[in-house]
Amino acid sequence: MLGKDNLYLVLGGRLAAIGGSQFQSISDLSLVGIYDDFAKAEAVWRGRAQATVDDALMRFQIVALQNFMSPTDSVADFLKLNPVSEGLRVRADQSVTDCCQLMMSLRVGAALVLDADDKPLGIFSERDVVRLVVTAPHGWRQATVADYMIAPVTSVRETDLLVDALTTMRDGKFRHLPVLDGEGRLSRVISVRDFAFEAV
Repeated sequence: MLGKDNLYLVLGGRLAAIGGSQFQSISDLSLVGIYDDFAKAEAVWRGRAQATVDDALMRFQIVALQNFMSPTDSVADFLKLNPVSEGLRVRADQSVTDCCQLMMSLRVGAALVLDADDKPLGIFSERDVVRLVVTAPHGWRQATVADYMIAPVTSVRETDLLVDALTTMRDGKFRHLPVLDGEGRLSRVISVRDFAFEAV
């Protein structure tokens, strides 16, 4: 489990100007991951920084998340204070083509697949798009989301501790995590990017 003193987010993006400190676009930040001690985060940061040393506008940094949250904060507390996305919601019988077009137009990396009661059935992400193109290069346009979604989907409750949600994201290497209300319906979708908004 992540503790109060070891929440480190590594992120990067293109600066608005050489020598400046403002990123061109927060929504286009590269979110590398969350790490449970500074040494791990620093090693990843150094690797990314060295790999892009020839790009004067590219910058990576380490953010200490404990400066922006308390270990007793719940997911609900975070949702109250932050404009977290409701997420792209699709049905299992929706076509892969339609889902991909929605993901592109909304610039999101994943869609939550819900049943008629708005309870999550699975998730369809950019990784699944790559997988279907490789495994079915000629037939995927006729496929439905249900054919390629990942199920079941990992989620958290609004009452869960925020640090536990971060632990789930870190351990599962998830960039998106559905949040369910008391009745098991989708409430919001938190992402690593939401913490980047807080930090930069």
